[in-house]
Amino acid sequence: MTAQATKDNRKSLVTGNLWRAIWVMSWPLLLTTIGNSLVGLTDVKVSSYLGSSAQAAVGLAEQLLFTFMLFIMAVGVGTTALVARAYGAEDTEEMLDCAGQSFTLSIMLGVTMALICAVTANFMLPFFTASPQVAVIGSQYLGAYSIMLIPFSITVIANSSFRAIGDSKTPLLIVTTMTIINVVGDYLTVLGNWPVAGLGVMGMVYAALAASLTGAILAVLLMRRSVLKNSLTRILPANFKTIKRISNIGMPSAFQRLAWSMSVFVVFFILKDCQNSTCALASWTIGMRCESVIFMPLMALSLAVSSIVGQSLGAHEADRAFKAGWRVTWIGIWMMVFMSVVLYVFAREIACYFATDPGTVAYTISYLRINCLAEPFLALAQVLTGALQGAGDTKPVMWFSISCNWLIRLPIAYIGVLYLHMGPDGVWWGMSISIMLQAFMVLWRYQSKQWIQLKI
Repeated sequence: MTAQATKDNRKSLVTGNLWRAIWVMSWPLLLTTIGNSLVGLTDVKVSSYLGSSAQAAVGLAEQLLFTFMLFIMAVGVGTTALVARAYGAEDTEEMLDCAGQSFTLSIMLGVTMALICAVTANFMLPFFTASPQVAVIGSQYLGAYSIMLIPFSITVIANSSFRAIGDSKTPLLIVTTMTIINVVGDYLTVLGNWPVAGLGVMGMVYAALAASLTGAILAVLLMRRSVLKNSLTRILPANFKTIKRISNIGMPSAFQRLAWSMSVFVVFFILKDCQNSTCALASWTIGMRCESVIFMPLMALSLAVSSIVGQSLGAHEADRAFKAGWRVTWIGIWMMVFMSVVLYVFAREIACYFATDPGTVAYTISYLRINCLAEPFLALAQVLTGALQGAGDTKPVMWFSISCNWLIRLPIAYIGVLYLHMGPDGVWWGMSISIMLQAFMVLWRYQSKQWIQLKI
């Protein structure tokens, strides 16, 4: 990005027409997140050709991997808040220092998490499933896939830094490249038996690793051509004061996501007690992937408003920051109303596309129809959370997530499955109700406007 383009980008986000600023940030991020969701959906579809056990194993392994990824992603939250605010204030030195030290922290976490994940893969999978076959396939998949965390740690910070300065097109280019490699690789290795036959789920791993490595290399090359290029020279030595600031914002986001992720593992234990646990787990995997088509556009809106809020606060435009949060939220709510209707009406067709087992199809239909009721509330919670994260206000949202997941979602799921004998529907209702309550909590925090005065 040229200096003039960078200056124009800043002006578009902190001055002028707010709707235009939202559009400038949102449409590339929408395409970016759709690309991310396509990878997940492709994994589910391709693994279905290998059987329900492989499908369940891939879903469980990727959920475990997400637990490690979320700490790296949390660094990106801190990166966006600090870099965007410095950029809005036109403080170039602060911007470069925060971006460079974000790489330092993220790469350290990436290497550490990859080692832990690889070493513990054989112990984790049997703990979360009663099926020996699912455990064996999942352990193999997770152990090899863990290497991806290292290039992932680079790509996350590069994309977060680009978004923070108002450049959402470069992350789109990076993710599009990765998506094409991953999707094509999945089909070639598993269904096309290329380069050799019989790779099974490992073919999907190789495709993902190739995509991640390519994405990391491309991200670094593009940063070297941008106004962020000097941040790469500030990775070393480590500046622990800056790293602490990044962590103070990012780690609550990590624990927020960890609370959700760990609650998912508990849900796996609850689903194991269903009459047909393999179908229940497979439907859970399919349902989450289908919801990702909805969740990813919301993530795009959340990321967009985070950058706008961060830059606006840095430029001392607090009123603009507050208005941006609500305008983007209403876009998300109406989008979710429409998508909820689509999910409800076409639930059977969607389920039959991703599964052939009758039990898995039936459970998937109920998952989609129950959870679609909460999608507008998910929009409210997700987008306003993005606005709060852009301001660096991550601790209250962390507590909201922990409370709703552990005090609402899990008790309802446990009682519904084990005592009311509702089957997986008990879990689906627990998810839906907890999302609604969390939305109202986030709304209360946003309306308080306490985040506007927060010093980061």
